Amino acid sequence: MLQEFVGLMSPKMKSLKRLYYLINKLGPVRINTLVELTGYKHSTCSRLVEELVQGGLIYDSGLGESKGGRKPALYVIKPDSHYLIGTEISSLFTTVLLLDLQLNIVAEHKLKMNEACTPDYTLHFISDRIEQLLADHKVPHDKLLGIGVGAIGPIDREGGTLLSHEHQLAGWEHVNVIDFLQQRFQTTVLLDNGINLAALGEYRSKYWKEVDNLVYTSSGVAIRCGIILQGQVLGSKLDMDDSLGHITVDVHGRQCSCGAYGCLEAYSSFPSVREEILRRIKRGNTSVLQKMVDQVDDVQFHHILDALDQNDPLCYDVIRDAAYYYGIGLSNLIHLLRPDMVIVGGGLGANLTFYEITAETVQQRLQLYRNCNVKIVRASTGYNVVAVGAGCMVLDYFVEDKQTA
Repeated sequence: MLQEFVGLMSPKMKSLKRLYYLINKLGPVRINTLVELTGYKHSTCSRLVEELVQGGLIYDSGLGESKGGRKPALYVIKPDSHYLIGTEISSLFTTVLLLDLQLNIVAEHKLKMNEACTPDYTLHFISDRIEQLLADHKVPHDKLLGIGVGAIGPIDREGGTLLSHEHQLAGWEHVNVIDFLQQRFQTTVLLDNGINLAALGEYRSKYWKEVDNLVYTSSGVAIRCGIILQGQVLGSKLDMDDSLGHITVDVHGRQCSCGAYGCLEAYSSFPSVREEILRRIKRGNTSVLQKMVDQVDDVQFHHILDALDQNDPLCYDVIRDAAYYYGIGLSNLIHLLRPDMVIVGGGLGANLTFYEITAETVQQRLQLYRNCNVKIVRASTGYNVVAVGAGCMVLDYFVEDKQTA
């Protein structure tokens, strides 16, 4: 039945879809609550809910508390009625997840990317692992709702093509991911930008019952953000996923890789932090980093994090400054978008010192607005959030209700 929730639908099918969406978001939920939210008559709502039960899409969770008499039914979706595949293609790893409809990870496979991982090799890895996941968990192909793919932008969503990007491996320009996977599996395949899917994955896994507006930010090789407004990913044909990194935080500041001066990315990204640390060491500052490598130019970001864990003063000073500027960037974003929550993610955002200084800076710069209760939280640990979001994108394609999203 879920596959029938797209395209032209009868009024009855639209009603079934709306109820399924609400049960997915609010469950365990009572019939009376569904009646209030939809405006359907109680008898109509009960009949439609029973049809969803008979279709194997929802069931009575048995969690209702009786106040005397019959225990009230509380409905939830049946997570194993269908399954989703979520995939991320990045310059570091390719991830393939098998997910149930509650976005629980059933199983996963990862491929560490290197020069040997050509598009042909990687796409065959993805398709072979999908076949393996379905076989290992006895999921028939008609129970696969679809395949979602997340990748570094820019991308052509409708054409299903990855476009050129400086952070991709060589040879990945103009690779059509959707055509390859659709021909192999004859199912729905969707493609979106990785940061948008990170925002969606984090939102739907943890926060969608709590907030409606959320920004997911990531500081790593570049600085990116994905935005959830009124429960939906804010998409754009411009693919400006790295635009947060190019807002100005110091008009007389450092020159950025884009050519402008004072961009956030020139202060709070992996390359800028590393460059500043090396510059200070070469000017005579000392650091435990000098004991970790033979040549100072061999310093990598994991060395910097290790030095920070050892309370290295030089690394702390640079990370503190990077986090301060990141807080300025996020406060600017909050002033414009007024979200309920901002998530700090990425390799730098995962660091507790960076996160705490960032959050403190944001709060200081929002003091004018005493009633501003925006939450600044760290991203979930783990590296599957983009792939989870990719699976969620497929689920939303079938069940998202525009009236209530």
